[in-house]
Amino acid sequence: MAVRDMTSLETYLGTHLRYSVWASRRVLHALGDLTPEEYGRELLEGLSLRAVAEQLFEGDRNWFELLAGEPSGLEAPGPYTELPDLQLDYRDLLRQLETLAFFLDDLELAGHFAQDAVLVPWLGEFVPKLQAALAAVSDATHRRGQLALLLRQLGRPVPRLGMAHFFLDLENPASR
Repeated sequence: MAVRDMTSLETYLGTHLRYSVWASRRVLHALGDLTPEEYGRELLEGLSLRAVAEQLFEGDRNWFELLAGEPSGLEAPGPYTELPDLQLDYRDLLRQLETLAFFLDDLELAGHFAQDAVLVPWLGEFVPKLQAALAAVSDATHRRGQLALLLRQLGRPVPRLGMAHFFLDLENPASR
């Protein structure tokens, strides 16, 4: 598959959302090797893999619901004390985000989507969905970076999460 032209709005939005899904799947996979003790242990002041993974999931859920204009069907049950429970719900949410990204491959739909505004409750402001989609990717990237740092502190392998690796995977899926 050739690298997609990122000059059109629909490709730009869809590609960024697909990148975020790809990177979150890689982090979830890396977390799967943790012991229950490692998952819950506080490694930095106030930060544990569990807390940051929950923040990543909750952020993606909130952004998805704002961008899609519909509930994800995944109500936060409270703390995910067991990693498999978080992984199960998160995988479902990532499928929904991926569907939204593919929806944006349509030029007309992407154009309407990008120009539409959405009220972001935690900002108390209306924001164009184009900006909200990019903020969602940025927020998730920040949390994945925190998870990578915490995995390194445990001496665990950290997956490559950069957008350049995403594009390389598009070119050569066997390289994963």
